[in-house]
Amino acid sequence: MTGLSWWQAVLVAVPLPLIGIGGAVGGFIGGTAAAANATLARRNRFGAGITALSMTVVSLFAYGGYFAVAGALHSAFSSHHTSAPLDGPIVVTTTPSPTPYRTPQLVQPWKPVPPGVIPNQPRVVTATGAQLTWPAYDNTTGDPRYDVARYEVYRIAFGHSPSASPGTLIGSVPGDRTAYADTGAPARTGPRDGIYTYLIGVRTKGGRLIEGTPVDLQLPMPGRTEIAIPATAAATIASGRPNAPAAPVLAQHFDANLEIGPDEDLGLGNTRMVFGFGPLAALPNGASLVEAHLSVWRTSGGNYPDQYTLYALRRSFTGPQVTWRRASKGAAWNRPGGDYGAPTGRVLPSTEPGTLRSDFDATAAVRGWLRDPRSEHGLLLRADTESVRTAPLLNGFYVPVGGAYPTYPAWDSPELTLTYTTTPPPPAFP
Repeated sequence: MTGLSWWQAVLVAVPLPLIGIGGAVGGFIGGTAAAANATLARRNRFGAGITALSMTVVSLFAYGGYFAVAGALHSAFSSHHTSAPLDGPIVVTTTPSPTPYRTPQLVQPWKPVPPGVIPNQPRVVTATGAQLTWPAYDNTTGDPRYDVARYEVYRIAFGHSPSASPGTLIGSVPGDRTAYADTGAPARTGPRDGIYTYLIGVRTKGGRLIEGTPVDLQLPMPGRTEIAIPATAAATIASGRPNAPAAPVLAQHFDANLEIGPDEDLGLGNTRMVFGFGPLAALPNGASLVEAHLSVWRTSGGNYPDQYTLYALRRSFTGPQVTWRRASKGAAWNRPGGDYGAPTGRVLPSTEPGTLRSDFDATAAVRGWLRDPRSEHGLLLRADTESVRTAPLLNGFYVPVGGAYPTYPAWDSPELTLTYTTTPPPPAFP
């Protein structure tokens, strides 16, 4: 059995009664002095001032002696302590005085880090990776250590956070180049895989890695290629402003100036969106169109995209001039609200639940454009029910061409995506 020895126990216990005895002695001295002074005062042997002074001096002496003794005992027993591990030797140590706190000196060998690069939305994506481009890095500090030595391209698998690590390094690019084609991504096998994040990092001459803004995408199935065509024009036409563009009214209230559905609040009536893409580039020889879809990104509302329908326009329009009654200043629609034919498609199922993007099937329209390029005039998206009274919740606002910086970047602009194959199409998903 282990524990303190008898003499250690005595040393520990001795101060306790001494402190009590010291307090009793001090109290006795002070009390006796007070009683004596009170008796003398009744006999008028001393003046009141001398009596009070004597009481104060005696009391201070008594209490001062008590605290002096208690302090000495405390210092003696706290400056040395014993450390006795179980079944081990007793080690006597002395506690050093604490080191005064000093604020550490701030060492900043680097100036504020310049911003990383924001890659452009990939326009060509194959089954083995994306063709990436980005603007040139700008060293805004003037410090040569922040000059670009090379660009590093990273690919991040779905579910991995870029904040944990930049991902898998798939290539390095000299500092005077701003493009890279990924050809080594694992093949996609199903409808919900093949989702990757690309990140462009700047490796500086000082050795630092400055990570850029990540961009997400899903690769097509093996044997397929996707081409993304950004809209060159997109506008809102409103029955409440039949002879004037709706954009000036929307710009006063919203960052995005595209709207669909009934709008009573702004007095725009029924609103529709029209999109133009310019002449489509011909597909490679032997290529076959698999599917095409229009992608739009909503900013607010638009909670029921399944109540919207996409149509192919029969007349081209001029973006800044288009209204409910006119395709341009010199050309009126054959019927107010736009010239369009049969529906080309509706919203497609989303592979990313919760995303703000909606994709609408445009395959039928694009097939016709590829057969006859002269028939290409753009697309129109409208709500199935255009009534403030019966369908007020069908209203929605969407990102315009060029985005709405900084909330909505340019890659959230409307775009048309074509998927084609040059080999026999793979079997459909079960």
